[in-house]
Amino acid sequence: MVKPKLLPVEETGMPPAAPNGIMVPGAAAPNTAAPAANPASIPQADQEQLDEEEQEFRAMRRDLPGVKGEGAAGIVAISVGKAPAKNEFFRTHPDFRPIIAMVDLEVGMERQFFAVTKEMVTALHGIGITVSDHVLYFTVTARGGVRIVPVRLANNDGEQNEYARTKEIGLVQGRTQWVRLYTDLENKCYQVFPAPAGRFAEPVWPELKQARIFKLAFRDKGRLVDSTEHSLFKKWAARDTN
Repeated sequence: MVKPKLLPVEETGMPPAAPNGIMVPGAAAPNTAAPAANPASIPQADQEQLDEEEQEFRAMRRDLPGVKGEGAAGIVAISVGKAPAKNEFFRTHPDFRPIIAMVDLEVGMERQFFAVTKEMVTALHGIGITVSDHVLYFTVTARGGVRIVPVRLANNDGEQNEYARTKEIGLVQGRTQWVRLYTDLENKCYQVFPAPAGRFAEPVWPELKQARIFKLAFRDKGRLVDSTEHSLFKKWAARDTN
């Protein structure tokens, strides 16, 4: 009977076999690891939408470009109000602080804020509409309600409304602790009431890019004045048909 010829390890690429599965000392173990899977890429359509939102947001900002973050599903709108929710304790996002040109106006009992593109600032001035820079703060309540609170910046002379100044004090304080704002009518300002230490857990922020936050709060609600065809511009210029 002819015995089979044994090939050296160098030719087979496998370590020599041993009785009962015992490895030969000094022999390398076979590589059985599966190849690493490639990470899933973001669908092209979603990536293009995110890029478009980021470009618009950066073009709107009066201070710095937008900061990249993570996308999130489920949130389809973000409210904008002159102050955090009444009688609610809130926290302020430590990194969200864009400066945007805005127009604010009273609509019934509500104050509404409209963001204005750089190209439209001059057009609005031309029809007598005042545009002023506002810093935007992103807040969340202990119950999870999110809101953007615009604060008008001081004018060229350094003057700032006392309500705006004290509101911003409370919003900045909210970066590190839970606070509640309430109106001091006697002194025409806001007062800040801090919650006791440990009363609330750390805030849970939605994982949204800053550009998406801006889009949900303004563009998606028709509150971005970006052309002379915007309904608000037409109304102020007496070009509306109503």
